[in-house]
Amino acid sequence: MANPVLFVIAHPDLGQSRANRHFAASAKSVEGVEVLDLYKVYPDMFVDGSHERHRVDNKSSIVLQFPIYWYAAPGLLKEWIDRTFSYGWAYGTNGKALKGKNFMLSVATGSEKRAYGKNGVHNHPLDAFLLPYKQTAAFCDMNWLDPLVYYHARASEKEELLAHGELLKSRLRELVALTAPQQREQEASHGA
Repeated sequence: MANPVLFVIAHPDLGQSRANRHFAASAKSVEGVEVLDLYKVYPDMFVDGSHERHRVDNKSSIVLQFPIYWYAAPGLLKEWIDRTFSYGWAYGTNGKALKGKNFMLSVATGSEKRAYGKNGVHNHPLDAFLLPYKQTAAFCDMNWLDPLVYYHARASEKEELLAHGELLKSRLRELVALTAPQQREQEASHGA
């Protein structure tokens, strides 16, 4: 399991996003992390579910990185989940391929943290908008990990951006390290 963590970046114009672009670069710098840029790999917006299931099969963790657009992820990420997390593979009869895998969100939002809540402009905490992903993890018997959220992405200071990138790298290294004992165990059982 050379790259046990799959980091899926979903941004329709990554070159224009200083935060998401920085986080994708941060993920690429962590050994054991495979970075999948959905809009680069699938410019036609059609996801090859079979190919993506093979990509996910040998991963122990899936991290989704995306900006919050109108209270959700960009559309191609939804397409990726729809096509990849199929019946009989991710859920349903014999659908156990994702069972026990770690599932984490890393999201960026243009709003400040105080904008999410009863008195904020969005009227709900950010967790309310992430509930479909948490339920997806539960439905597929995955381990839901606390999301990593970068607030005020457009107007934050460079130091804040860099610090958040370091925090992301730290979380990714933790996910890679979680896999190391499992990998050694598998290799030992196969006589490697």
